[in-house]
Amino acid sequence: MQIETARALIESIVYKPEWDMEVFDHTNRFESAITVKVTYPALETNRDMARIGYPIQNRPYATFPLMIADMDDTQLYRAIAYIFLRIEEHEMREYFRIRSTYWAPFHPHHIDGIKRWNATQNVPAEITSLTYDLQFGIA
Repeated sequence: MQIETARALIESIVYKPEWDMEVFDHTNRFESAITVKVTYPALETNRDMARIGYPIQNRPYATFPLMIADMDDTQLYRAIAYIFLRIEEHEMREYFRIRSTYWAPFHPHHIDGIKRWNATQNVPAEITSLTYDLQFGIA
């Protein structure tokens, strides 16, 4: 895929309100490389804010390099969907706290939280099976 094709496809994607994407060409450094920068709304999630209900909104961003040479449109869309999943997972790990102390066991900005999360990546098959999506909409 060409850089301009990737840029046009990415710029046509709609996700959540106020989620913005920018595409940067990095072919001067790496062949067929782009970086996708995603800026999105998120609440300030530190421990003190958790205790009082997250009253402050931020606009963090994350950047993701992609090698697009061998991608078709579906593969590029899947790569962007994966980026969104990574961002959502990151934010979830900040929000996931234990009420008594508001400790975040998987906090992505703390070394112990990163290590603890990484240690859970070998999850049981029933969590990753084909039936995983069936939990939505079943009463």
